[in-house]
This record gives sequence, C-alpha cells and structure tokens, in this order.
Amino acid sequence: MKRALGIAIALGLAATPALAQKVTIDYAHDFSFADVKTFSYVDNEESKAQNPMMHDRIVSMIKARLIAGGLTEATADPDVYITYHLTTEEQTTYSTTSFGYGGYWGGWGGWGYGPSMASSTTMAHNYVEGTLIFDLYDAAEKKMVWRGTGTVTVKDAPEKQVKQVESIIEKLGKKWHKIIAGKGK
Repeated sequence: MKRALGIAIALGLAATPALAQKVTIDYAHDFSFADVKTFSYVDNEESKAQNPMMHDRIVSMIKARLIAGGLTEATADPDVYITYHLTTEEQTTYSTTSFGYGGYWGGWGGWGYGPSMASSTTMAHNYVEGTLIFDLYDAAEKKMVWRGTGTVTVKDAPEKQVKQVESIIEKLGKKWHKIIAGKGK
C-alpha cells in the first residue's frame, strides 16, 4: 500500500511542472529605460481576450502597474506604447500507473517462477496553456524595446484567471525594476 501511495505521489509531482508559471523577458540593451516617464496603452488585433471583461481587467492591471511603478499615462506623445497579446493552446499529458505482484522468487531451493498479475492504466489529462505577452515600443523610434511573457496553465474560474494575470504582471514588474536599476533581467 505504501508503495502504491508513493507511486501516486511521484506521478502527481511529475505533472506539477505543467502547472508552474513561467515568466521571461527580452529587451533592447541599448535603450535607456530610466528615461521612460510616460506611456500609452494601445490595442491591436491580438490584444482582445475572448471575454471582453477579461480584456478590460488586463488593460486596467497593466495601467495600474505602470502607474504604481512611477510612470504617467499620456494621452499624447508618450515615451513608450504598451500592448498585450494573448494566446492559448490545448495540451495533453499522460500518466500511467501500474500495479502488480508475482514473477520470479527466491526460495530455499534456489530461484523459481510463480504466477503473476499486473495491470496498468494510462490516463490523459487535458489542460489549456495560456501565454500573455506584453510588448513595449519606443514611441520616437517606433520599434519594440521590451517583451515580457508569462505562461500558465489556465484556470477555469475567471477570478482565478485574474489572479494568474496579476501574478504575471507582478513578476514582470520586478524584472522591469531590475532593468531600470541596471541589474539586467
């Protein structure tokens, strides 16, 4: 029984990396991020979440984080433009559990072979992987200077999705502050 429980726990832990949140950035190393004081949010074709309420929440969270980070929202002539893209993809993982006994055995008279029974069950686990991408463009040069991405296993409940977006934005904000401080990613 302990062995079966141990196998079940090990399989559960093996599936855990698919649930982890991954956040990465890339940026133009020659751009002076310390000089950025104003921003303007712009929509694009890919920045519309399927749920219009979620789109509004994401835009509000972006603006709130930038303002909290010391930037000012500009209606004209900003230093940078920011937008987001959202992609989702269905993924499948497989897990197999086996249970069995019998087979070769060692006895008083040497090795022998006895009856054995075993069974295996493979289960498919479907989930949606979502990637939220933030792009920052230099308004003067009209070129991308920063990209932040966050990838998660999308939760079903909208309130949990909001928490996932908040977490991505928070982690990307920390990376932004490291760049401004001259400490890289």
